[in-house]
Amino acid sequence: MAGHGTARHGKGLFSNIWLWRAVAGVLTAAVILISCIQFVNPPLAKDLPVCPPLELCPPGWLYFQKKCYYLSDSEADWNSSQSNCSSHNASLLVIENPQELSFMMKITKQDPWIGLYKRNEEFFWVNGKALDNELFEVKGSGSCAYLESKGVSVSGCYLTRKWVCSLNINSAQ
Repeated sequence: MAGHGTARHGKGLFSNIWLWRAVAGVLTAAVILISCIQFVNPPLAKDLPVCPPLELCPPGWLYFQKKCYYLSDSEADWNSSQSNCSSHNASLLVIENPQELSFMMKITKQDPWIGLYKRNEEFFWVNGKALDNELFEVKGSGSCAYLESKGVSVSGCYLTRKWVCSLNINSAQ
């Protein structure tokens, strides 16, 4: 009978270890969460993602200034590229400011498609906004835009290129 008591006592001790581990785990998570909230809330820190913004973007996407970006490995024509981005609730890249333009020019290779196209001799982004001509000048002849090392150019939409999708974090939630 004494053997039984020891076994039961050992089992109780074992479950206590798991209980303490669970408590420690919850406390650690709470501390991390609180420190994240503290660091992200001050106005100074709004452009410095102290807490990793990885969860904000789908796996394999990059994060920059409240947007997620996907750089394709394969090539497709402009319409197929846009469809591919749409399947991720995103669109071909829409460039909203000079910082974003210079960031994308640094990280993209092989002249990928972006979400800009010509309609009635004017350029429009895939979100419906007209191109702000002060942002950049579009070179080349064609209707669909791509990003190259010197800026933005257009070519025939049927050509196959890599592409870049962009996703606003606000719309992703």
